[in-house]
Amino acid sequence: MKIRRANVNDLASILKILQGAKKSLRLDGVDQWQKSNPDENLIRGQISERRGLVLVEGEKLLAYAALSKYEITYKVHEDKFLGSNYFVIHTFMVGRPGLGKVFMKELIGFAKALGMDSLRIDTHMDNFRMRRLLDKFSFVYIGPIKIQEEGVLKGRLCFELMI
Repeated sequence: MKIRRANVNDLASILKILQGAKKSLRLDGVDQWQKSNPDENLIRGQISERRGLVLVEGEKLLAYAALSKYEITYKVHEDKFLGSNYFVIHTFMVGRPGLGKVFMKELIGFAKALGMDSLRIDTHMDNFRMRRLLDKFSFVYIGPIKIQEEGVLKGRLCFELMI
């Protein structure tokens, strides 16, 4: 398995993984991702900005995430973060159970190779699968944030990993 930049030809496979991720969250009773976002337009934008990354095995696409250099909603905690050269992980999703750990390792390696000193991420308080993954990698809880979802402010939990 390896990580590479996503391209528009990956879109159908990414959207299939997204539908599975939305269903899994819904079955877990988590209202994260149950509205329109993330959607095809968001993924297309991430890919066109060269922020999308995929985990592949041969020709099979297994996971997707996007990285950014900044997240405005984290500004409220800027004095709590330790890293100064970081990526923010967005839209993290995997196509089957057990791939989260593999994909996170690859994202950490990708960030290290580019000279980053930390990764930041947020998740829904009820998203126990993501919270368990973050715990396995020793992400540190920074504090609560609010995101805009369809015109409504929603609470999320923000984390950081020094790499």
